[in-house]
Amino acid sequence: MLRRRRDEAELGDHDAAVGAKDEAVHARFSIDRLMTLVPPGQAQAITLVKIEGASIAEASQICGQSKSLVKVNIHRGLKKLTQLVERG
Repeated sequence: MLRRRRDEAELGDHDAAVGAKDEAVHARFSIDRLMTLVPPGQAQAITLVKIEGASIAEASQICGQSKSLVKVNIHRGLKKLTQLVERG
């Protein structure tokens, strides 16, 4: 038991042991971390439409953005995230 506590204490803030059942949680933390790298309006639009499954109209109402702006924010945000991920 002492060994386990020491190993857990050595984990950094963003390190985590990931088992098969924890993959969804780990993926969500990774997505949340990535979303901090794009402007808030883009992150909100991407989260609502691409992750939570809201329609463009629903996201528009929630965000207070026009439908066109929601689409633009999704496109620009995903483009930036793609560039960041590809750079490593």
